[in-house]
Amino acid sequence: MQTQNLALPLLAAAQAQKHVTHNEALALLDALVHLAVAGVADVPPQDPTPGLRLLVGDAPSGPFAGHAGAIAFFDEGAWRILAPRAGWSVLVEAPGVLLVHDGTAFRPISHFAPAIEELPRLGIGTAPDDLNRLAVKVNAALFTARQLGEGGTGDLRFVLNKESAGATVSQLYQSAWGGRAETGLVGDENFHVRVSGDGAIWHDAIVCERESGGVRFPSGILGLHAGARNLLINPGFAIDQRGFGGGALAAGAYGFDRWKAGAGGASLARAWDGTITLEGSVEQVVESADLAGEIVTLSLDAPSAPLAIALGAGADLASATIPAGTGRRRASLQVPWSVHGHLTVRITASAPTTFRRVQLETGPVASAYERRPRALEEALCQRYCHVIGPGLPNGPIGVTAGRQSTLHNALVRFPVPMRAPPTCTASVPGSFSIEIDAGTDVFEHVLTAMTFVTASREIAHFSVSPGYHIARGRPGILRAFNASARLAFEAEL
Repeated sequence: MQTQNLALPLLAAAQAQKHVTHNEALALLDALVHLAVAGVADVPPQDPTPGLRLLVGDAPSGPFAGHAGAIAFFDEGAWRILAPRAGWSVLVEAPGVLLVHDGTAFRPISHFAPAIEELPRLGIGTAPDDLNRLAVKVNAALFTARQLGEGGTGDLRFVLNKESAGATVSQLYQSAWGGRAETGLVGDENFHVRVSGDGAIWHDAIVCERESGGVRFPSGILGLHAGARNLLINPGFAIDQRGFGGGALAAGAYGFDRWKAGAGGASLARAWDGTITLEGSVEQVVESADLAGEIVTLSLDAPSAPLAIALGAGADLASATIPAGTGRRRASLQVPWSVHGHLTVRITASAPTTFRRVQLETGPVASAYERRPRALEEALCQRYCHVIGPGLPNGPIGVTAGRQSTLHNALVRFPVPMRAPPTCTASVPGSFSIEIDAGTDVFEHVLTAMTFVTASREIAHFSVSPGYHIARGRPGILRAFNASARLAFEAEL
């Protein structure tokens, strides 16, 4: 006779040698109560120690043959096989797992744990409350995607949802439990990045419009020079008032607007797509930069070879190299402390090198290239250089007034105020003419003399003569007589 659950032998009435049966029951209890096995094995070890317990594996042989999933107990020099029943639990010391028998086989205890669903609250390291139903107090947290080999997609996406357009879904960043920054859909359906100094008053730094993708900076942008990122004028070399067109430049000579050759001269060309080919050095002087000691970054697109850059003049230079490569390439450097006014920026190529879209900006980071409207770029160039002609036959240039002789006063107004009163270089007088209403008819007379008198930042004054006497104050129009007519006003640094 034996017990129903553990199959322990029972003492019979008037049984002889009761101690044998009793000891057998104790041995079984010793083997089964608080059951822990050393490991899982298909065959017994060579020299088992008394009391060793093992969980028989799925492919047993030898003394374990035919007893897969049973408990093997070494006692009195022999292996005893104990058939498990439902509810038995066993700790497998190696690899350290807890198994429970379900009547058929041992299974991990997690097999019997119900799914955790719809918990009213959950706290990890701290207590949740009615507002913070999930509360976690840790120093680090890791979320990683379930990979393809694990049956996942390899992606990881957090979904944050709000009930209505006027509600808020965001990530709030706090310091000492006071709000300092927030990102998300804050009170509407546009994406906001906002900050606060006290957790009460908030300032939108960035707002991304959901309909267009356009970005606004409601609080402004700090650190921009003169309201724009790019400190260079004509950074794409697209404005060419002088009609340079590309080629060799002597040292100090200007080609494309605002760019002149360095001390050794340069060969410079611009392709239809804005690609620049440079050999030698070109410079641009940034007016009143006031950047002494500041970090600035010069960047450009896809240089085909390394480009040397330098800031400053004379012996006090800051220099660096922009490496060759695709995409936006840059170098950051500190403006010399001696540069308290205009800043000379120099780019040097030791061999023909191509690149595009140059940008100089404050700070150690190269931002996206700033493309200003062409009309604005041209107006910026005209502060330093304004060229009338060539290619304007019969085009009006200015106005004239008679001086009671063959001499006339002529005024030419600039499209924008120039940086300073300019110098003037003019083509031969015969390139220009005056159209005059003599009172009975309109006549056009080719100039026989033309002298630059003076200029302010807004207007230039000439003395001209068509060899024709006209009454004082009689108005006229100064015209380009042929395609060779040219007036070049220079106020470069």
